[in-house]
Formats: sequence, C-alpha cells, structure tokens
Amino acid sequence: MAKLAIDARFYGTEHTGLGRYTTNVLAHLPTFLKDHTLYILLRKKYYDSLIFPSNCIKVLCDTPHYSLSEQIIIPLKLKTLGVDLLYTLHFNVPIIPGVKTIITVHDLIKSYFTDSSTTTRHPLIYRLKRAGYNYVIKKSLENATSVIVPTNTVKNQILANFPSIAPEHIFPIPEAPDPIFAKQNLNTSASLDLPQKYLLYVGNAYPHKNLSVLLDALKALKDPTLHLVVVSKLTPFLSRTLAPYEPKNIHIMSELTDLELYTVYNNASALVTPSLMEGYGLVGLEALMLGTPVVASNIPVYREVYGKLVTYFEPKNVNDLVKAIKAVLKTPKPAPLSLTRTWKTVTESIAEVLNASCTRLRSSQ
Repeated sequence: MAKLAIDARFYGTEHTGLGRYTTNVLAHLPTFLKDHTLYILLRKKYYDSLIFPSNCIKVLCDTPHYSLSEQIIIPLKLKTLGVDLLYTLHFNVPIIPGVKTIITVHDLIKSYFTDSSTTTRHPLIYRLKRAGYNYVIKKSLENATSVIVPTNTVKNQILANFPSIAPEHIFPIPEAPDPIFAKQNLNTSASLDLPQKYLLYVGNAYPHKNLSVLLDALKALKDPTLHLVVVSKLTPFLSRTLAPYEPKNIHIMSELTDLELYTVYNNASALVTPSLMEGYGLVGLEALMLGTPVVASNIPVYREVYGKLVTYFEPKNVNDLVKAIKAVLKTPKPAPLSLTRTWKTVTESIAEVLNASCTRLRSSQ
C-alpha cells in the first residue's frame, strides 16, 4: 500500500475546464485506488463539504495556483504527510516536490501563443509570468515519472518541444462529456430567450479560440434570420473580440447551469468550434451527443477526436467557414452520438497509470 497525495485544489466548476476535470476524476478515483491511502489537497471552500471513502484523508491547502507560496508550502506538506507520490490534475507542481510526481498536461497552448494579445497584464509582469511558465512546465515534465495527456496530438507536441521526455512516459487518456449529455429527451423548458435559428459557440475568447473568424463569417452570411449565441465568461478578451462587430444577432450567455447549457446545445442549428489549437474537443462531443451538427476547424486534435463526424474548415479562411456553415444548415441533423466512454472509464485508465507507478515504487524500495 502506498501513500498518494492528490492535488485537487482545482475542484469546482468555477475553474471551468480544469475544475470539471478535477471534479469528475475525483468522483471515481478513490474507488480505483482503494488499496492505497489518498491525501486529497483541497481548498477551504470544499474542505468541509466533500465526503470521501475511508481510504481518503482530506488536507486543507488554500495555497494559490501558480504562486511562489505553492513552491514552498506544498513540498512541506508532502514531507509532513510522508507521501510516496504526488498526482496533480494539471502541469503545475513544485519545482522541487521531494517526491515522485505524475502530472497532467491538458495542452501546450501557452507554449505556442505567446504574444501580447494573450494577456491583459503589464508587459513586464507578463514577461515574468511567461518565464515562470516556461521554467515550470519544463521542470514538471522532466521530473515526472508519468505524464497524462488527453490526446496523441498533445503527446506529439510535448515530444517536439521537450525532446528529453521519453515517449513511453506519456499516456494519452481521452476525456468524456459530463453525464447529462448522455441523456435524451430531457425537459429543456429552461426560461432562456433563445433565437429560433442560431449558430452556437461555447468557450472563452482567448486568441487561440479564433472567435473572430466566426464573427466575420456571420457577417458574411448576410442572413438576417441567423443568429449567433456565444456561451462564454464575460472577460476583457471577450469584450476586445466583440468590439469591432455590430451586436445585432449576437447573444452573449454566461454562468449557465448544466441543464441550461444542454438546452442551448439541443436547440442550436449547429455548433461552430473554430480554434487554432486545443488539447481536446469536449464541446463538439457534447453537441454531437445531442444530435447537433458541428463545424470544426481543420486542426490535428479535432481530426483525432471527431474523425469524420463533423464538417471541417480551414481556421483562417472566412469563406471556407461560410461554405461549411451553409452546407451544414442544408443537411438534416445527425442522429445523437452514442459515446461509451464515461468519466468512470476515464478515471479507471488514470488509476492504472497511478497503480503502475505505485508498483514500481514498491519494487524499488
């Protein structure tokens, strides 16, 4: 039996994708690691309310992510707890953790998109943060005994950017949509003021999301009956992206419940996901599971995740996107996608990586 620390500070949907990932994995992980003692690092917000099986011990850890303090406090906690292994659901771990680590790298977007449009901070602060990121991601990868990624695309990007990392140490484990999207014919009478005919965009407005090409396409379509619903956090990035465009026929929605998001997907004429780079592609799978057609940028990760299930366009070509949207709107909606992968099966695959590391630890002692 090994002692594992699990950094679950991202737990909670307020952390969007990372929060959902952490929440879904943590719901199943103790079951698959029942032969080990799990020390679960939690923020104060969830420390009291979360209940775990008997093999789990909650550890209060309100240390902010990406901070200098986490580089000091977390190694001290790990030493006090006497753990054998640290598993993080993100890439950021202490540079000198004092124990073996298994990390999760969801994407390398920060390694590829580096100009000033990707930040709202002062240039000097941004340069310091970028230097910190570059150092931490490199050290985290070099120190990790195993690296979990969502796709082979991300694995290949790691190997291209960090050639010292051994391919056999990287484990692609695809993610899964939330359980609600597997349900058909839910009562979607949520009180949402949705247009009758609309394209849907779900995600933030960071530069790599390429939302502007969709806004340009909407303008070029010149269809007064076609609207665009953007489900996104209200951020300076969103304001900056929307500023050049006439707001007519553009609807912004934020802070939706799961049922409201289900409703928005279910009623959309099509989902458009125009990203220049991603680590995975959950939004497209969520739409497909509800029978909503998807128009996706022609990038490697989407080809890997969606295969032939969507209509592709060249992500920097507005005319190509217009053509793809017109084609999809003329085609009957597809049958809902049946996806057997769930967060339980995803977590089981993660647990296999953790269990293998624990076995190696025992054999080396």
